[in-house]
Amino acid sequence: MIRERRVRASARRLNRAVRSLPFEARQAMLDALEADELIIGAYTDRRGRTCPMLAAHRRGARIDVGDFPRAWDAFGRARRPRIATPRELEILRALLEEAIGSEPARVQRHPQRSEPREPAPARV
Repeated sequence: MIRERRVRASARRLNRAVRSLPFEARQAMLDALEADELIIGAYTDRRGRTCPMLAAHRRGARIDVGDFPRAWDAFGRARRPRIATPRELEILRALLEEAIGSEPARVQRHPQRSEPREPAPARV
């Protein structure tokens, strides 16, 4: 019973940490789930595998560390770096997709222009 509460509490902490991430970081982590072999217990291991936070950073998501790394390691009960299990990765995927899906519609900041811009006047 106590173990179940501890597992649920670590899953809730991971959920809160995922929801506190910016949209771009969540999207980058989701991309990393598809392409990389992710680990728990460290930012990187000797073989070059990375945690989801570092993988997102390598995909351009420049964010502060926040609570995610500690929540991710606690969720996986990592004592040392190891590859994340398929179950852990599926749970992370579900949390990321849910958090992205609950995000209000994103407005594109720089919409694609249908016609080219006029060249800037030459400086003298």
